[in-house]
Amino acid sequence: MFSLDYVTKGLKVHEVYYSDNILSIYNENIKNKKYDILKCYQVNEKLLGLVDFHTLHIDLNQPIDSIFSSFSQTTRNEVKRNINKDEVDYIIVEDVSVKELDDFMLMFQEFVKFKNLDVDIDNLYLSLKRNLKNIVFFKGVFNDEIIVFNIYLKDSLRARLKCSVSIRSDDKVKRNLIGRTNRGICFKAIEYFKDKGYSIFDLGGISLSDDKDKKNIDSFKSKFGGVLITEYEGNIPLSLKAKMVFSLYDIIKKLK
Repeated sequence: MFSLDYVTKGLKVHEVYYSDNILSIYNENIKNKKYDILKCYQVNEKLLGLVDFHTLHIDLNQPIDSIFSSFSQTTRNEVKRNINKDEVDYIIVEDVSVKELDDFMLMFQEFVKFKNLDVDIDNLYLSLKRNLKNIVFFKGVFNDEIIVFNIYLKDSLRARLKCSVSIRSDDKVKRNLIGRTNRGICFKAIEYFKDKGYSIFDLGGISLSDDKDKKNIDSFKSKFGGVLITEYEGNIPLSLKAKMVFSLYDIIKKLK
């Protein structure tokens, strides 16, 4: 677990990631009245205001061969070819700077525009910037060009895929290379975090949706094995001021 505090729009926020005792944190915040909002990411109990978040966890306490053997056969073959034959360089950045984050966001903006994704880029940037000390970058580089770029958000036990970006190409050979690198970089991250002593590799969410694009992402992630886990996320208003803001926001949404 890790947490951070900040102020946004005049509201004091206590943000918590991966807590296995969120009820205790909630009760403590109710008692001390220090914050307006308790913002939860993948916590262990569904308190009022939180919603289900489904994801896949890979147990990093297993031998690496066991983890690899749980991949689908196609994924294993793609990973082997990518690592052994594709001449892709994997660059890992542990101490991420604001400049490096800015460079990633430029690439991410182009990716979002191309894929027509509904992403609040400004909010994502602020969140990543606040959490720089808990971020690790993974880059897949081919011929001096970044073709795949992943961000992992970590505490002391868990590494969670936060963002994944790849470049677009009209060339079929290059598209296939990018696809293999997406798989290869995921395996490299699994190896890295296992070697660092982490216990959980979190694939960053499963939608369980019938939407075609989301199903394709779910399928990609599921090919790495793992166990389906349900955790909980959302914002819990703690103060009267926050409750009034949330109520007003709900009214505005209903009027749209």
